[in-house]
Amino acid sequence: MKNRNEFFEYVKENIRDYLPPHLENAQLSIYEWVRENDRKMHVLTIRLSEKDTFPNICLDGFYQCYQDGKELDACVGDVADVYIAYGSMEDAKEPGIIWDYEKVKDRLFIRLCDQQWNQDYLKDKVYTVHGDFAAAYYIAIYEDREKILKVPVTDVLIRTWGIPMEQFHKDAILAERSRQPVLTDLNALCSEMLLGIGKTENLLAEGTVYHSMGIPMLCLTNSRKQFGASLILHDDILRRAGEVLGSNYFVLPSSIHETILVPDIEGSDAQGLCLMVKEINEGKVEACEQLSDKVQYYDRETGVLENALDRECRLSSLEAGSGPAEEDGQDELPNV
Repeated sequence: MKNRNEFFEYVKENIRDYLPPHLENAQLSIYEWVRENDRKMHVLTIRLSEKDTFPNICLDGFYQCYQDGKELDACVGDVADVYIAYGSMEDAKEPGIIWDYEKVKDRLFIRLCDQQWNQDYLKDKVYTVHGDFAAAYYIAIYEDREKILKVPVTDVLIRTWGIPMEQFHKDAILAERSRQPVLTDLNALCSEMLLGIGKTENLLAEGTVYHSMGIPMLCLTNSRKQFGASLILHDDILRRAGEVLGSNYFVLPSSIHETILVPDIEGSDAQGLCLMVKEINEGKVEACEQLSDKVQYYDRETGVLENALDRECRLSSLEAGSGPAEEDGQDELPNV
């Protein structure tokens, strides 16, 4: 039984036997890659040129299969199959596409993440800060109903494009709207997805009237249900959600794909909601899909989205007569 590093080297030395002939002289590299939420993974890259839009193939999962008893060479074949499948994606074949901003600006999307949880991951990425969250930007090189092959926007890319940061952020926000934001009743969504009962309606649609059964809980995502948490950066969507609920509300960072909106009713407890999100993250959400455990609060009158616990502390200080909390001095791009 090979150890982890021996397995990685075996894959690198033998994978050419499973790849198409035109990759005979490809450059193979294995390195440690910091992924979202500062998770460290080992990846294999297969490149014919410096400008290839190549995939980073994570090897850790294949090593786990090997440890679970899968034959060594079968694991190598599986790694090769991932690369071959990537090569069949027509949109991903165009060489150097990521260097042409006009070709990729409509493919931009945002992956929202907890800035505190992603200090290492964000080091070479282009991102903007929005309260507790960082908006990291990606290019969707290929996407279908099941997956997105994405490339992060780095400092090198943004300098090559020569696009001002404010304009770039606006372009990314605009591109996200093409993925059709969806606001729907959470109970209705669960019934449709899990039981095949009923049909959800998009409460963002003009003229839609919301009738809830019991305490309303809304799910904010997009039509693909992929990377929809970033929609909380859209001011008009937050305002519309307030109209639907008819009150201020809490935003639960359910995952990178969606957020849950809960009205602020009598007895609402920010601390309790934070603990609930943390427990769900630890027990039910994959590490790669966790967004945060920092619950947010949206005030309809001011149009401000802020950390719910910080808001409680600030209001408590005001009530106690100690004055407002000091600003942190962090400059942020305005939401669009």
